[in-house]
This record gives sequence, C-alpha cells and structure tokens, in this order.
Amino acid sequence: MNIASGTIALVGIAFLSVNLAVNILSLKSCQSSKSPDLCNYMGSISNGVVSLLLILTSLELCITISTVAMWCKTNCCNSREEISSPPNSVESRILPYETNSESMNI
Repeated sequence: MNIASGTIALVGIAFLSVNLAVNILSLKSCQSSKSPDLCNYMGSISNGVVSLLLILTSLELCITISTVAMWCKTNCCNSREEISSPPNSVESRILPYETNSESMNI
C-alpha cells in the first residue's frame, strides 16, 4: 500500500504542477476579456487551491517515504539479533540444577 501511495503521490505532484503552470498561462490570456477583475479573482483562487493540493500531496509523499524507510529498517536490515537481558535477582539466587540434585541425594 505504501508503494501504491507513493506512486500515486508522484503522479499527483506531476499533474498538479502541470495544472498550476497551465492556470498561470490561462490567467495571462484572460486579462484581455470583458471582466478582468473576475478573471483575476477566479485565477487566484484556483491557483491557491492547486498550490494547497500540491503542498499536501508533497507531504503525503514525504510521509510515505518515511514509513517505507522505517519499515525497511525494521524488517530487512539484520534486525534479527538476539536480545539478551541481564539476569534477574531472583534467578541469580537459585542454585544450579546439579547442586540441588546432589544435596537431595544426601
């Protein structure tokens, strides 16, 4: 799922970047129309929304890459080392099995 999310985020960034570039070009051609104020207002709102989507899609890509990197670090990179814990104080007081068996034979 992370690979699919990363791929879709990359495609989304490409589409939104192209859309932003086309909006800027169409805004320049719209200046000569009958109502340039409305054209400027709608163009700025459209560019703002596309810019916000571009920022959020970039954030999604960063989160996906971070998640994949953490998963790879925990699952792929020699993480199967033995974990040893220090002996418990109760365990250190217990005598070995052979010593107990010898004392029981006496």
